Amino acid sequence: MGEVENSSLGTAEKVLVGEVTAPFGVRGQVKMRPLMDKPEVLATLRSVVLRYKDGREAVHRITGVRRHQEVVVLTFDGISDRDSAETLRGGLLLIEKSELPPLEADAYYEGQLLGLQVTTESGRDLGRIEQVHFYPANDVYETAVAMIPAVESIIVLVDLDAGRIVVRDMAGLRKDE
Repeated sequence: MGEVENSSLGTAEKVLVGEVTAPFGVRGQVKMRPLMDKPEVLATLRSVVLRYKDGREAVHRITGVRRHQEVVVLTFDGISDRDSAETLRGGLLLIEKSELPPLEADAYYEGQLLGLQVTTESGRDLGRIEQVHFYPANDVYETAVAMIPAVESIIVLVDLDAGRIVVRDMAGLRKDE
């Protein structure tokens, strides 16, 4: 099936870059929800780690990346039919951090932000980041209770090591305000 089991995965830091959402067609391709601005970079990598829904991880080689309307379509080595592609549904794609293209200062990959705890400067809890929306004007971080524009005037601190983001206290951040 074109995969290598856990023994060869190593301990390098991995970053979440996408999620397999469904099979695409009958030739083993899959749709991916990208968690990065330029998913085409995946085509340049030797392999990616796929974390299956059951928690098992395996290394897969991507042989094709293309956009189709609003989705990204991936082709994996050894996945050649719809049934095989179906086994990848819900899987998370991870790559070694060292293989990611360098970012500008104060820029982050979505997979680095998901799950970070968000609080205001006064300590009000806004929950954990569940999704990052990419809009032309700016990105927006979504928690269960808030929509937070990712702009310098609102984001005070992003501390990946501590797993937290601090934002300015302001009306209208919470969805119920």
